[in-house]
Amino acid sequence: MINSAKAVIWSCLAVVLFSPLYLNSHLFFPFIVTKTIAFNIAVEIMFLAFLFLAWRDKDYRLKINLAVILFAGYIVLIFISSLLGDNFYHSFWSNNERSEGIILLLHLFIFLLVLVSFLRKFKDWLLVFELAIFAGFLEALFALAQFFNLPGVMPSTGGQRLVGTIGNAGYMAGYLIFMIFFGLLLFFKRKNRYLKIYYSVVILVDLFIVVFTGTRGGWLALFFCGTIFASYLLFFYFETKRARRLGVVLIFLIVALPALIFLNKNSASVKNNQILSRVASISMNSTTAQNRLMTWGSAFNGFKERPIFGWGYENFYQPFDQYFNPKINDVVWYDRAHNIIFDRLITGGILGLTLYLGLLFAPLFFLWRFYLKKPADEKKKNNNKYFVPFLFTLIMIAYFIQNLFIFEALVTYITLFLTLGFIGLFTPGYNFKIFNNQKFKLTAFLAVAILFLPSIYLINIKPAQANLKLTQALSDSKLNVNARIELFKESLALNIPGNQEYRRQLVNFFENLMNAGYDSNQLLNLSETVNREMSNQLKENPASVINYLVAMRFNDLMFGLTKKVEYLEKNDELFAKAQKLSPSRQQVYFEAGYSDLLVANFYTVNKDSAKVADNYQRGVKNMEKAMSLDLANTGVKRNALKILTMAGVNNYLKYFFTSNLVLENEKTILMAEVISLAMQLKNYGLVNDLSQELIKVKPDFPEAYIWLATAMAYQEKNDEAIEVLNKLSKFSQEFKVQAEELIIKIKQGEFKNK
Repeated sequence: MINSAKAVIWSCLAVVLFSPLYLNSHLFFPFIVTKTIAFNIAVEIMFLAFLFLAWRDKDYRLKINLAVILFAGYIVLIFISSLLGDNFYHSFWSNNERSEGIILLLHLFIFLLVLVSFLRKFKDWLLVFELAIFAGFLEALFALAQFFNLPGVMPSTGGQRLVGTIGNAGYMAGYLIFMIFFGLLLFFKRKNRYLKIYYSVVILVDLFIVVFTGTRGGWLALFFCGTIFASYLLFFYFETKRARRLGVVLIFLIVALPALIFLNKNSASVKNNQILSRVASISMNSTTAQNRLMTWGSAFNGFKERPIFGWGYENFYQPFDQYFNPKINDVVWYDRAHNIIFDRLITGGILGLTLYLGLLFAPLFFLWRFYLKKPADEKKKNNNKYFVPFLFTLIMIAYFIQNLFIFEALVTYITLFLTLGFIGLFTPGYNFKIFNNQKFKLTAFLAVAILFLPSIYLINIKPAQANLKLTQALSDSKLNVNARIELFKESLALNIPGNQEYRRQLVNFFENLMNAGYDSNQLLNLSETVNREMSNQLKENPASVINYLVAMRFNDLMFGLTKKVEYLEKNDELFAKAQKLSPSRQQVYFEAGYSDLLVANFYTVNKDSAKVADNYQRGVKNMEKAMSLDLANTGVKRNALKILTMAGVNNYLKYFFTSNLVLENEKTILMAEVISLAMQLKNYGLVNDLSQELIKVKPDFPEAYIWLATAMAYQEKNDEAIEVLNKLSKFSQEFKVQAEELIIKIKQGEFKNK
């Protein structure tokens, strides 16, 4: 039985180490959820098997060391922080997209506890690293197959950036950086020549894939730590001249290759390659860097509001929305700060950051102390004995650098805790007598055994069932609409943490059915379910801005379906709450302004002039607010002007183009886009007015004359239209011919009654 328990632990450890390879396309967020389920179940089985082993074999007991204590303290702190936060349920359970939360931290704690308690010899850890780098090698080979576009291999979801079965280039880079360092450890510790060749191949392939993940944080981590490692080998480890020459070459390549790319960043060979261009574009002025800096600014403002305990786990989206920087050049809904420091400051405050940094770096002190006190091998240079602490210090530094620009995921957590578990060999253990007590061991085993099946079901199987039903509802085209609706209902009825995501998918599904012309009576039946679920959505998480915006969009859809204006009027209250949560996010004002304009149009048809004017003014005011939040953001103005054009608010549109909201350098392009859209909508009055304004702004813009003449023709102002077209003769021959053709059509009356 003892050997069987050990076999189970090793088997579960293998399941964990190979989990980055797992992928089930039938799951919602398949790259994340598949791995998390496998990890959770393997850890739960591993823990039960270890407790049985500790009960039956007196040589085994729970081992408490510095890393275990620090991580336990971190979890307790995060638990308190989340209780003080606004949504403990979400903090504990997380969602499908991240599959993290306190529940994952608890599994990682159990994983670490079993590692330090079960693996007690250096040779055991070398075997673990062998398994790890083999799993990483398989992952790298899969990514290599993606690089060569081999048939039968799933293409990379990152385009030219390689993601393998991990699904995210940043996670892929972080994971393989650990594999490179583990491979270096084995290369220098194993004596077998053929194994060294194998390790060399693994390291080189892993390096190639890391480069082609296109992850700047990964590159910086490799460049910095690789240069230091090569310098260490050159000056302290290598003893022969030949080996030192190899070290010089290695340092030269590490430094020269990036420099060569930077020096040729304007060449076609660099610009036309997505990966090389990303290397060459590393700059604090790049869009990505600027977005990161602004996100960190929002995080810092959030930290200042709650500096001690933070906002609770998984709650970054709250300070991000509250202190949203409207200059961020994209529509973003970040739930992470993309920075290890700010993520920890937000989730756990200064206490959480201190404990987490302590977890990463404090155990290294004992690792160095062990090797500093270790007698030198007389056959080797004295400095060679520092290889292990030096290498693992670099691992932690690389991990830290990489995560200054991204955030952790399960695949990097696993490798991090492998590292912490190994370092635990050299940290002092704390011998609590109760852990040696047989009654305690039996009680612990029985308690976990009783909870084992319920936890397997509640934490893993039940969420997986709901997840599978949702994916089938979204993607199974063989099912009819009613069957897919029933799957949605069954998934939501399981009442699992992923319901927040699933309800948003339900609204998208409802909208798609509307756009596809699905039967209105059946849509009304479905709307009762959607309405009820959106109500539950807001009750479960009233601190989420996106929830209010989705609810507002659903009300817009219901107005389109029923023409009942009370749906739109509900949006006033939703807007007020969303605005309070995120006063500087443009999307909040877009959604409110669009709703106001729909209300104004409704009352235009129903001839209530007072309500028409009031709602038009409110709608325009919201669009104006969205635009004014960042005068340099042309994309925001484009969206606002598009909504205003579709609403047909001609007078207000003319006002926007004569106000200081639209800058001179963007007037031409924005005006042209509005005119083009107005032409499609047959709003010839607006086309007429804005075309004349465009000609004033840019008299050498021939398309403006064509738009103006066409609008005049549709308004039966033929003489004026022909007069405008005659002005095209000053442009190219192409426009002169086009003008002559339009004049013929006008004279033939082709623009009448259209």
